[in-house]
Amino acid sequence: MRGLNIGSGQRRFTSGEDLAWVNIDCVSRPPDQVPDLVCDVGTEPLPYPDATVDYCVLHQVYEHFGLGEGHGLIRECHRVLRSGGSLIVTVPDMDALAKRWLLGQIPDYIYFVNVYGAWQGEPGDRHKWGFRFESLSEDLLTASEWLHVRRFDWRWLPGADIARDWWILGVECVK
Repeated sequence: MRGLNIGSGQRRFTSGEDLAWVNIDCVSRPPDQVPDLVCDVGTEPLPYPDATVDYCVLHQVYEHFGLGEGHGLIRECHRVLRSGGSLIVTVPDMDALAKRWLLGQIPDYIYFVNVYGAWQGEPGDRHKWGFRFESLSEDLLTASEWLHVRRFDWRWLPGADIARDWWILGVECVK
């Protein structure tokens, strides 16, 4: 099986016998954030034929696009996914963050770094949009046709380092 970790940045996935991961990003930041493939997915096509990938993962990536700006990326993931393949998207959960922030349960720093992004020296580090489950699902369905769009069940994928916490919203789109 093949998986694409798109927007790999600081979070590389490791290949194993069950699942071969390709770490893809639009920038390379030596020495720690060097992807296997430099590609601005959505602007540039992925170098894979149609229906040849089992998983595409956008781990804390989609919020770096303005509303609708990531649709080319989603369509490109849809193109390379096989029938039954999954697109997994994780973003900051604006519902969970806002509720805790308004109740004074999290500091301003935690709230605002998730709203605006953590600066690492590139303009693409900034967050351009925020999502709730409903708005993310609607946006993903607008970008491409999916058999199912549902909350991600946080199951383990071999070699995938997918962060799970109360402030992370995970959605799975099945082709």
